Amino acid sequence: MTSTSPVRTDSAASLASSGPARIRVAAAALAASAATVGVLLAAPPWGDRLDSSSDEFLDYDRLLEVRDAAWVGMLVDGFAYAVIGLTLGLGVLHLARGRGRVAALVGAVLTSAGGVLFAIGAGAFATFSWFATAPGLPDDAGRALVDYANDHVGHVIGADMAGFVVFTLGTLVLSAAMVRARAVPVAWVVVFVLATLAQFALPAGSDLLNYVQIAMMALLVGLATLVWRGARADA
Repeated sequence: MTSTSPVRTDSAASLASSGPARIRVAAAALAASAATVGVLLAAPPWGDRLDSSSDEFLDYDRLLEVRDAAWVGMLVDGFAYAVIGLTLGLGVLHLARGRGRVAALVGAVLTSAGGVLFAIGAGAFATFSWFATAPGLPDDAGRALVDYANDHVGHVIGADMAGFVVFTLGTLVLSAAMVRARAVPVAWVVVFVLATLAQFALPAGSDLLNYVQIAMMALLVGLATLVWRGARADA
């Protein structure tokens, strides 16, 4: 019996020390992903924003101009959003360990699901755009395919938009959790929520959305810093 006690103690200590390390990894991933999205928004490889309210949402010539750069950019953007959805929830759960815990858990589920769904939609849209403008595809066939997509736009961006809405709802719930837990300055939450709501107030396709979302990504980098520092304090 006496020979096994030190082993159990060492194992418990190892598990306790690995917790803060995991949170620091999540914080670093959150900061890196938010910074990546911010860079993509500052110099969007897919060109100008598309207007989802327009009857002609997709334009063959515009897709052709940014074909290869847009494909890479949208895949990276979708992946980064998925990572943000997962790590943002983990970070807030770490900050809200008492009051606000339930809201943090609900918000984490929503941002995770929304981020993954957004990534699926972004990947599907990137792949469609790339193949529709393929050099080996006759120009008329490519234009006809894009016209068909315009008639069924929900199948092209439905997952993307649904993921964005679920992700956004999750961030609002997480914001409420942080206020309840008093985990971050209230001013941070107020600015973040206002920026979140501004996304829906601005006209669809407006380039102003890029600046609003860049500001949101900067706020997420700041939040990641708080999570990192909190994990170091717990180590």
